[in-house]
Amino acid sequence: MMCAITDKSYSGLVPCTLYSGHYHYGVGALANSLYRNGFRGTMCVGYIPPLPPWAAGAQRDGDHIILEVNADFHLRFIAWPTEQNLTFEKARFLLHILDEVEPEAEGALFFDADIAVHGNWQFFEEWLRQGVALCLDLCYPLVPARHPWRAGWRALAMEAGYDSSRNLEYYVNGGFVGVPRAQRELLECWVALIDTFLHQQSSPVRAMKLAARENAFGSDDQDMLNAAVMATSVPLSIIGQEGMDFAPAGYTMSHAVSGVKPWRMNFIAQALAAHPPAMADKTFWHYADYPIPLFSPLRITLTRLAIKMASAIGRFYGRS
Repeated sequence: MMCAITDKSYSGLVPCTLYSGHYHYGVGALANSLYRNGFRGTMCVGYIPPLPPWAAGAQRDGDHIILEVNADFHLRFIAWPTEQNLTFEKARFLLHILDEVEPEAEGALFFDADIAVHGNWQFFEEWLRQGVALCLDLCYPLVPARHPWRAGWRALAMEAGYDSSRNLEYYVNGGFVGVPRAQRELLECWVALIDTFLHQQSSPVRAMKLAARENAFGSDDQDMLNAAVMATSVPLSIIGQEGMDFAPAGYTMSHAVSGVKPWRMNFIAQALAAHPPAMADKTFWHYADYPIPLFSPLRITLTRLAIKMASAIGRFYGRS
């Protein structure tokens, strides 16, 4: 059965993500969080089959598959086969959205599939009016202009045909990037750097981390994003570590960067091991139920109770 989608996004911006495997849970929570914080329109999801179990009601629309979550909110699933790790596909996917899927959109925002939004969508729209939207990294928010990594990034940029003349002190996280159409040059540069890097490898890159952190490309696509920021002159709008709840007083997103993702975590066991629930864990489960139910009501209720108990255990361990 064909599902014809004729309405354009209510927002001039298109949120996007990529996923494979169990990360579909994160996609569902991201979708729920966007809707509950004011986004109306179509979210684009690149995926390696199969579709999530919670998308069983989706219908084919040409080459894509559409899940109508509500009358004013749809998920467009776009098959995205690749031999590389999906982390290297972010820039190419964003260009595909802007050029092929939503050619009238004012811009696109990429969210990693382990991010949930808790800021009002209007803030994101205002944010992109200032330039390319980015957040400082958790571990390395400051990487001075003459840092050794930047020498490696400049060398890669020169090999790809770019002049890295912009001096920066900040290092941004690759889990989120919002790009106005007028600044698509950043995406073109990011793709060129990734292609140059991958061409240097002897086989497809399936791992997320290829080298030790002292290497200029210890964080791969994220380092190449920072290299692209150096190699272009697009206006930037960078907010701090609070942008992903890496620091207190966040108001936009939560990024679950720990090894165990919130949908797989045993919160009581983690708390007894002195690892209480993080803000990103709580945010994921806050958005696990509506409008897309990701789990049974019983599991959601029990897990939220476990999070409260684990938080209490964490406070006790903290005091002792």
